[in-house]
Amino acid sequence: MARKEYDTFVLTDLALIPEDKEMELIVRDLTPADRRYKYRSTFAMAMVSKSESKYPDLLWVRLGRGQLQEKPWSIKIIKEVNKFS
Repeated sequence: MARKEYDTFVLTDLALIPEDKEMELIVRDLTPADRRYKYRSTFAMAMVSKSESKYPDLLWVRLGRGQLQEKPWSIKIIKEVNKFS
């Protein structure tokens, strides 16, 4: 199975992002099965690591103004969260 890729925006200092702990964040799916849904944002419970190989999927991190970080992180999506129910 191919690695999925996601991206997220971080509005705080990158050093404040907790690694290897379950947290809620908004991610965009960059590799959906149906490409019409590319960039669809969802709330998700996930664990992230600054190591690219720790978790099964890639997470591209963008700063507040959209600047893409040089190296991807890894992410494990635990579940999607429905914030509107």
